[in-house]
Formats: sequence, C-alpha cells, structure tokens
Amino acid sequence: MSHATVEDYAWQHGWEEIYTVTFVLGLDERETLRRFGVAEQDMRPYSWEELWERVEETDGCCDVVVAARAGDWTVAFELRGWEGVRWVTLRELSRGGEAVAVMRHDYAASHRFMHAVDGEVRTGFRPQWPQERWGTRPDALNGHMRELGLPTEPEDELDTWDEVVPASLALAGRISGVLFDTEVLGEPMFGGTITAPVPDDPPTGDPLASGRPTSRGSRSIGRPVSGSPTRAPSPTGHRAAGTA
Repeated sequence: MSHATVEDYAWQHGWEEIYTVTFVLGLDERETLRRFGVAEQDMRPYSWEELWERVEETDGCCDVVVAARAGDWTVAFELRGWEGVRWVTLRELSRGGEAVAVMRHDYAASHRFMHAVDGEVRTGFRPQWPQERWGTRPDALNGHMRELGLPTEPEDELDTWDEVVPASLALAGRISGVLFDTEVLGEPMFGGTITAPVPDDPPTGDPLASGRPTSRGSRSIGRPVSGSPTRAPSPTGHRAAGTA
C-alpha cells in the first residue's frame, strides 16, 4: 500500500458532485470496460464535452464509463454514474484480481466505498458512517481508516463530513498505489456506453442490497441503511467543473 493522505485530495472540495472512480488490478482498459458491460463496438475516445452531453441526454444519470491505465491498475471513471459500486459489478471487476471503488454522491443518502478481491467484497462502508462496515473482512482496513480520520468504532464520531470523500479516495490510493486526478484519465478518454450491465444478484451480507446488515462480518450500530443512489438533478451550471 502507498501512503496517500487526505491532503492529496484537497482539490476535491468544489469538484464534481456525483461520480464513481474504480481502481482495477490486472485488467487492461478494454477488459475493464467489457466487465462493466460495454460492447467492443461501442468503445471509442471521449472528450469531457461529450461526457457532459451524455449527462444531459440521460437526465443527469450518465451511462458512460471511461478507463485509463495507471501502472498495474486501470482507473475507471463514471461522471454522474455509480455502476462501479454495485456489488455484482465489483465482483466481476475483481474476479481473478482486485478492485476498489469510491462513489461520491452529494445528493444521495451517502457516499460509498467498496473493496473486493477475487469476486469477494472484503470491506464496504458508507464514508459518512465508517463505523458501520460489511464484507468478509470488515476490519481489514481499520488502521488506515483511523489514520485518515475515518473512525472505526461505534462510540467514535467523525470530526466533519467535509473530508470523507478525500479520506475515502486516499484509502483507495493506499490499496492501489494510484493517486486519482483528471490527468490520469487524460483527454481524449477511452470508454463507452454501458449497454449490458451485470445482472442483479443481491448477495446476503450487503446491507445496500438487502436493506439491513446480515453478513457474519458486518459491523453496525443500527443506523438505517439506504438503497440505490437517487437520480441526479439536472447538471446545469456544472459543465466547467468537468474540464478542470
């Protein structure tokens, strides 16, 4: 693991309000896109302008994912999308390897962090309530979480919600060794429309799928668990942020 810090992601303040970034080990860009559900014939270069056009066409719920290589990992990015934090998608992305995803959604009940190895979610949590975790190894990242200001015990509280997205991205960076920024993606970006998403297969133990934590590895203090992210509002006025 690297030693990414919250300060590495200070630029997140005021950046995009809704996106998902997924780090995938051992797959190239094309295979990553295929596992997201992008058909080979639909893969092509994209500009930021085209991503925002697609956001508008889909009423703020974008179905395009772009991917770029970063060492041994591939970084997948969804502007106004969250396919990467669906359990079934992460299972496919991590099969035979490893994947970690962070969703920022300022209009949903919570953001989301998911880490999976070889098709198995090891640690998942909502960054606003990191004390509540699920997966087969819910405590595996506790040391790094505490260093990044994400409390792990029920009696502990967050100092502020303002840093939970930077902290979650830093945690993903510690796992992958990759620091996410727009330069990693480059431009034009290689991607495609998700036309065949992984079919739903809600697993036992994922509180976001079942509505309550049931895993043998779950850590919960009884706060209600939200379901899928809400549809984004119209992206009017945010186009410039995508070109930062």
